[in-house]
Amino acid sequence: MKRIVGLFVGGCLILCSVSAQNEKRNSDGDVNLSVQVPKPFVFSINQDKVYADEFERQFLKNINLKEDPISAKDIRSYLDLYIKFKLKVQDAKDAGLDTATAYLQELQMYRDQLARNYLYDRAVTESLIKEAYDRLKYEVRVSHILVLVSPDASEADKKKALDKIEEMHGKLMRNPTVENFGDMARNESEDAGTKSSGGDLGYMTALQVVYEFENQAYNTAVGGISSVFKTEFGYHILLVTDKRANRGDIKVNHILVRVMNKDENSDTEARKKIDEIAANMAAGKETFENMAKTYSEDYNSRYNGGAMDYINTAQFVGDIDRQYWADQAFTLKKDGDITAPFRTNYGWHLLQRVNVRPLKSFDDKEMHSILKMEVQKNQRSQTSVDSLVVKIKKENGFTLNEKAVNALMGYLDSNFMKGKFDELSIPEMHIVTSGPAKKPVKTEYNLRKMEVLHLADQSYSVDDLCTQLTYNTKPIQGTKKEGLDRLINAWVDKTCVEYQDEHLEEKSVEFRDIYQEYKEGILMFNRMQQLVWDRANSDSAGLAKYFEAHQGEYNWGDRFDVEVFFCSDAKMMKTVVKEVKKGISTDSIRREHTKRNVLDYAYKTGKYEMGDTFLFSPSRVLNMLFDDAKSAKPKYRKPGIYSIGSVGDDFVVVKVKSFLPAGTKTLDETRGPVASKYQEQLEREWIETLKMKYPVTVNESVIQTMEAKLVNQK
Repeated sequence: MKRIVGLFVGGCLILCSVSAQNEKRNSDGDVNLSVQVPKPFVFSINQDKVYADEFERQFLKNINLKEDPISAKDIRSYLDLYIKFKLKVQDAKDAGLDTATAYLQELQMYRDQLARNYLYDRAVTESLIKEAYDRLKYEVRVSHILVLVSPDASEADKKKALDKIEEMHGKLMRNPTVENFGDMARNESEDAGTKSSGGDLGYMTALQVVYEFENQAYNTAVGGISSVFKTEFGYHILLVTDKRANRGDIKVNHILVRVMNKDENSDTEARKKIDEIAANMAAGKETFENMAKTYSEDYNSRYNGGAMDYINTAQFVGDIDRQYWADQAFTLKKDGDITAPFRTNYGWHLLQRVNVRPLKSFDDKEMHSILKMEVQKNQRSQTSVDSLVVKIKKENGFTLNEKAVNALMGYLDSNFMKGKFDELSIPEMHIVTSGPAKKPVKTEYNLRKMEVLHLADQSYSVDDLCTQLTYNTKPIQGTKKEGLDRLINAWVDKTCVEYQDEHLEEKSVEFRDIYQEYKEGILMFNRMQQLVWDRANSDSAGLAKYFEAHQGEYNWGDRFDVEVFFCSDAKMMKTVVKEVKKGISTDSIRREHTKRNVLDYAYKTGKYEMGDTFLFSPSRVLNMLFDDAKSAKPKYRKPGIYSIGSVGDDFVVVKVKSFLPAGTKTLDETRGPVASKYQEQLEREWIETLKMKYPVTVNESVIQTMEAKLVNQK
């Protein structure tokens, strides 16, 4: 029969997440409530029904489709399991576990975490993931010119910075050469880190710099100069000087001999030393590892024999010296090759190639998961959130009352501009004057209660907006209107996303199903903890009674009570035999023989059956003992100290303390297995009680329909 692969722990079914099936949805996986039709149920407990789509989804998820085709027996077996699961959940609810504070807190934490995967435009996110991967396949070398300006700068300051960089851009386009760009960067750029190098950042790849900078780098041809663009740092112009395929990551061993800055004698001595190290390795006199441990001045890797983690050139974006260092590693053609000595600002280096790891394919699950995580925490994720907000506004009749915004703005004072907005500065009543000047008509409104936002069935007042404004503690840059617009836009985005979050169960079938599975799984787990696992652990009398009734099932086979010494060579083995015979303690023996190398000696002791061979490496040691014990004149059955000799890579000494013939185990000797079986009995008794407590009705016709659909499916 096909194996059910749902995870059971002491009868506990742990439900996993899976995409919902058999629901009418739109392209985003959201449920379309307008086309819901009555659904057939598989079984009911009291009045609660389990529908066919839920049961089929869980069945297909928890059965191994790589084995034999589905049989009717598979479906019936899973039906029995799922009924038991739902009975436990119902019992947990009736016990009030679904209202327990700890449960609700855990559930809220899980929901918050799960919801983050649904509070963005999923189609846009997938396109961003693909874009990031396509860019990761290449490394782009760029130089840039920066004019600094704060994101919250006044419009006047922004214009001044923009005018300055546009003037530079005009000059560059009249003479668009690398040399001209470098000169202008050295003279005009406000990026102190790259100014002296002509703006050169070296090679970069995707997901390393702010998104807009990355866009310009990958959308500008080699040799081309970008248009002026803005990031959170200010205004930029970018020059692309090279583009090459991503060479993957490389693992190297490293030796460094440092050079004191601008000290010619230090450089000469360091060069002489690195040449001697290289010559010794080339002659086969020493290994790279030993040379690194002895001479390397890279103290992060020295004590590991020079071993470093995987690196790539682009990870050192902005550091040309370290990129040059990494480039030398990629000149090595095969594992084990060593570079010639080369110089950087840090000193003289040697690198040995250990391994090269190419970029994983886009279809690799781990790669896709990493990219998704990076995209969601990266600046580009705002693109996906913005797209979601647009959809939410469109689907839910969003409106912004500009009249209310303008009325509020008339009362904003200097404290608002300083980031010290006071709600009390906004009056409740607002008077609007209309009509001819000679006979004006004055109308009074309750300003604080005026609707400023409307989303679906939610209305937000000026009073709500005022509360939001108090959260801003940063001085406003730009005009009063610009500052208020920015704060309102941020509030609108937050409100839309919160609305979507509150209605995820209605909006997304997938979210609803995963969340429901988790809720029920935790409820069942908590009830199992109470009635089965904790009870089995605390009910010593019940456990003893169960063991007494089943004691014949728990027996020892023949055993040896032994101490086993694993030695690295025959000489050590002979020494250990002498030491054991003299009665020297095992701790003293261990300390003596691990002084040179901890791998030279190992020790195990205990009472072992033939089936315990996994405790020994290799298993031949126990085989020899037990094979001998079966012989007519067993050698090892008597207590004594025996030099077994070479066994695999080890030389083995065995001290046999006693031979223990087969016999019955005590409860203490088998408490774990007995407790496990006792838990199973408690669970069976509990299930029988639940079946009597909660009537279960199975819809046989639906089961038969499902069998006709699924049987023989692979």
